Amino acid sequence: MDDWRTILSNFGPREDAHRSFYPDQVDHEGPVLLNENGPLLAAFVAARVLRAVAARRGTRVSPGKVERLERLVSRGLSEEVVHHCEAEAEQILRWLEDPPEPQEVSPSGYSKTPELDVMMVADLESRLSVATFAIDEGYDLELEYFDEESGTWPRIRAHLIDVEDAEAADNQTALLLEEGGQRFSVPLRSVRWLMPVAPLPVSEEEHRGGDLLEFPGRSDD
Repeated sequence: MDDWRTILSNFGPREDAHRSFYPDQVDHEGPVLLNENGPLLAAFVAARVLRAVAARRGTRVSPGKVERLERLVSRGLSEEVVHHCEAEAEQILRWLEDPPEPQEVSPSGYSKTPELDVMMVADLESRLSVATFAIDEGYDLELEYFDEESGTWPRIRAHLIDVEDAEAADNQTALLLEEGGQRFSVPLRSVRWLMPVAPLPVSEEEHRGGDLLEFPGRSDD
């Protein structure tokens, strides 16, 4: 995956990028306290997107000021949350660079081609709705999630067995998955994105029994 700094590489500077920015010459009215999760998340994502725009001279706000804001806001967020915010900012930048064509949505609210569409998710409710749809329609899942132990973002394709604590989408909700014959759970809050995919065909070789081997010196007499 390309670095987020290169996503807008085909964008040129704004015509007025060389002009001074009046707000830089005015003192601020007073301090601002950000102590709620929502505004902190919005500020970090916005700062990361604006930082990429500033690097292309698409705004008169300097990249250094936006980078400073990003560092300040990140102090109030966990490492896991920062990873999710960075991923969201990257998806916004990709959307700005190459916006998709409007897609027709069925009355149920789901895409008519869920196995082909990358269903980006912004909150637990939408992730849960995608998982519930996959179970109801018999789809497997392709997903990318944050592994706290390794600090990486594995991308897997697995069979969705069940959704634990699905009554309300919260930090306890988890996806019960099966991959390669092994079952494991992934917290819904750790999922960056997921999409339903058609189940892989089961090979006949997996169901055929093995040949009976005769050992030397053994007889049926």
